[in-house]
Amino acid sequence: MELSYSELRSKEVVNLQNGARMGKIIDMIVDSDGKGVLGVVVPGVKKLFKPAEDIFVPWCNISKIGSDVILVSLDMSALTGVTRSAEMHLEQVKDEDYL
Repeated sequence: MELSYSELRSKEVVNLQNGARMGKIIDMIVDSDGKGVLGVVVPGVKKLFKPAEDIFVPWCNISKIGSDVILVSLDMSALTGVTRSAEMHLEQVKDEDYL
């Protein structure tokens, strides 16, 4: 199954662990060789007086991509947010962990 970024971006992301709607994909992270997708980024929860931190969803946590929704399985208590996806330190991520 082949999908373009614009097709993925139009789908709602839903977490299977708690049933929460996480929003739509705002960014996609690929490995430095451009041969694999490491994951996607969805908007984080906005907090009073604090900027929202985006949430990185590793590709291995994507359970199903449907016609209008992307189902992911994430333990929200174990997540660490990122202020902007460009600030992520991908050199610390192992390709085999997410492909």
